[in-house]
Amino acid sequence: MSNPPNNEYRKFYAGEQVKTADGVVLADGLRVFTNNLDRGVVDLHRAEYEWNSAENRYALWFDVRVDTTYDGKSVDREVQQSDDRVATHFEGRAA
Repeated sequence: MSNPPNNEYRKFYAGEQVKTADGVVLADGLRVFTNNLDRGVVDLHRAEYEWNSAENRYALWFDVRVDTTYDGKSVDREVQQSDDRVATHFEGRAA
């Protein structure tokens, strides 16, 4: 466990290149699976970094506009996800 640089636990996202868990560069509108296998699109409007002391890095947190649940039901909701919790593919299927 470690403290962040300058004890800054949160910091502004300024468009830096950040990748999903499967190595795809995050962008507004990118279609992803969430960590519970819901599907939706990335919205970086409110994105910000939060210090993850266990991983000794900043994780980018952002909204995903979910439109399909893991079991295929249509929904309309926003959830907060981090860069390491979303992926564009799962078991060979695209989000």
